[in-house]
Amino acid sequence: MVTRRRFLSVVALLLLAATAWTAWLTYQTASDLKTAEGAVERIRAAVSAGDSGAREEAAMDLVLASHAARQRTDGMWWSGLTRLPFVGDDLEGVKSLSASLDLVASEAVVPLGETMDNLDSLVEAGRVDIQKLRDLGPKLTSARDTFALASAMVTSQDSSGYAGAFRSRYEKYVLEVSDLAQDLRSGAKAIDVLPSLLGGSGTRQYLLIFENNAEIRATGGLPGSWALVRVRDGKIQMIRQGAASDFRQYDKPIGNITPAEQALFGKEMGRFFQDPNFTPDFPRAAEVFNAFWEARYPSSPIDGVVSLDVVALSYLLEGTGPIQAAGLTLSAGTVVEQLLSLVYQEQDAAKQDEVFRQVARATFDSMTSGLADPVAFIEGVTTAVNEGRFRVAPFVDGDIDALANTQILGELPEDSGTSPRVDIALNDATASKMSYYLRYSTSVQSTSCTGGRQELSITTTLSQIISPMEAAELPDYVTGGSGLGVQTGEQLVRLHVFAPKGGSISETRINGAAVATPELVEVNGRPAMTLIVLIDSFDDAVVSIQVQSGKGQIGDGTVEMTPSVVPGSGEIQFRAAC
Repeated sequence: MVTRRRFLSVVALLLLAATAWTAWLTYQTASDLKTAEGAVERIRAAVSAGDSGAREEAAMDLVLASHAARQRTDGMWWSGLTRLPFVGDDLEGVKSLSASLDLVASEAVVPLGETMDNLDSLVEAGRVDIQKLRDLGPKLTSARDTFALASAMVTSQDSSGYAGAFRSRYEKYVLEVSDLAQDLRSGAKAIDVLPSLLGGSGTRQYLLIFENNAEIRATGGLPGSWALVRVRDGKIQMIRQGAASDFRQYDKPIGNITPAEQALFGKEMGRFFQDPNFTPDFPRAAEVFNAFWEARYPSSPIDGVVSLDVVALSYLLEGTGPIQAAGLTLSAGTVVEQLLSLVYQEQDAAKQDEVFRQVARATFDSMTSGLADPVAFIEGVTTAVNEGRFRVAPFVDGDIDALANTQILGELPEDSGTSPRVDIALNDATASKMSYYLRYSTSVQSTSCTGGRQELSITTTLSQIISPMEAAELPDYVTGGSGLGVQTGEQLVRLHVFAPKGGSISETRINGAAVATPELVEVNGRPAMTLIVLIDSFDDAVVSIQVQSGKGQIGDGTVEMTPSVVPGSGEIQFRAAC
């Protein structure tokens, strides 16, 4: 006969066993995830060292550990634990993370490792192996789909209530897997179109623009140096080089500059080769560059425009290794200062142009003659694309379609659906090289949501990191002298703000003082305005702007900014108040 006491003893024993089993299961899962984390670090180290054997060993450890974690968290017992108070949501997060990691490890890491093994011989003797590019396509597409699913598994969970230590690790994983998913989307798109861009179906010619961040432009920097690049069946040749001064200045703008563009950027956008990228819309800037090109070289048409800035160059040098040019040794850690500051110790503009010409040639030769570290080079390209520092705007219809809605195209989108997007573009207005000392940042908050529209409060802070005494020692070529109504060492910056489609800009303040909001014009279906901001070495310039989203734009949004001389992305994400 089962007595009440014996029954309670059995229950107690079962609870003890359940607690012990749960503790053991949790401990083993934590151990598996820790092993997986260590394996990821070993994979990174092996990739950096080019050790394929160590990478494969670490990848296998990752596969085993992540699969074990998923099996432990995939059964009915763990599912029941996720319904417990206080800890249930954390355990649900562990389950999602384990499933996501197992998917990545088993279906993406090994194929991507094999892809890396094929990169060493992808570029040889100035030629990209087109067939190898095509062979990479299916693997990248598969990895793209895997990472997209793995990202969805973890982003669907609300981590705000997780315990502190686990929450930070979980959110770090979410960020990394989401970034990789985005990179692979771009990479798969690029692989699809690269064979065509590289002349796989006929000769292509591109105007390559080198942007100088020392004089800021909306897409990065002044297009002071250029090259004509010809590609056929993967063979890449730089056949002509020059400077912006090779193109004439026009009294009337060319390139069909619209009234709205003139209102925002001035006629200079179509008068000087240095100014088409006053617009942050790179495909539109490419059209205007092409107008200058056709007028100067009518017998040598181009099939698109490619641009990169000096910060992007520093990323690429991680893969090429240091280069020698114009008596300089340029490395990833030194090239920004050398080309954006030290080069202006030589005040002869022609000699400066020669430095940039030689650097462009040496960089091109290094990239096309075999890379010291192909993986680091591709990572550098990816970073440059993500930060808006490397752009490609093709003119061939099929290539245009293939790059549509990708970061590398750098277009100013007309509509971003339910996600409000604000673009802030900066242009130098001092005719100087003071942008090397310019620093800026933006914060944004969605403060309310009424009638399907969000109210956005945006604050952009601008400053410069040079003292008045230091600025006084700089040549007029760098400071711009004391013209345009500014003192030596100060700089004027034109700040262009593009509200979301269907939205508006209602209030503008500079350093707390209300200023009349300039008349809005419409560009790409979006209301836009221009502010002139004076920056000195004493006080920050703080610009506050109230922006309303378009109707129905109730999702989380972004603010995109011109890339600066400081490495890093200009994208700021914000949570919707709706």
